[in-house]
Amino acid sequence: MRRQTLSAGAIALFMCGSLVAQSQLPAPHYKLKAAERTGSHLRRDAALGSIPFDRTYAQLTDEQKAIVRAPYESLAPDDEPPFPKHGLRRVHETIVQIRRRAHMEGSFGAGVMVGPDGKASEVRVYRSPDPEVTKILANLLVLQEYKPPLCHGVPCSQEYAFNVDLRYEN
Repeated sequence: MRRQTLSAGAIALFMCGSLVAQSQLPAPHYKLKAAERTGSHLRRDAALGSIPFDRTYAQLTDEQKAIVRAPYESLAPDDEPPFPKHGLRRVHETIVQIRRRAHMEGSFGAGVMVGPDGKASEVRVYRSPDPEVTKILANLLVLQEYKPPLCHGVPCSQEYAFNVDLRYEN
């Protein structure tokens, strides 16, 4: 197996919403830095995103919440989609760690069914570059804790849209 280095990163580009075309999303301007294993003190970009990685849904601005809500066509004003309970950082840091051990490249899109208790019950994979990526990322997503979705202010079940573009850049 050929080992790739993390230059300008094993970039995991978070796109919030499985049904929103990439051109409709704001340009990524939030970065998740990763420590380099080569001994360098320079931290490289490990992930790029349209919303901050270190904020919970409640901590997002109204504009950032609108990005998260974009793929959900029928949300009422008092509805909230599910979202990783501790923000996106843990998910993407785990992806970076996995990428250091296994070559994963391509586009991955899935919907995580989240219940009123914030637990994932199922992952529906809509696109994946290969079966190994499907297995690894589906397991990662089902093990995450989520902020429960709200339907008219009451916890309910709903799908969390997760998309990531996995690529190596030199």
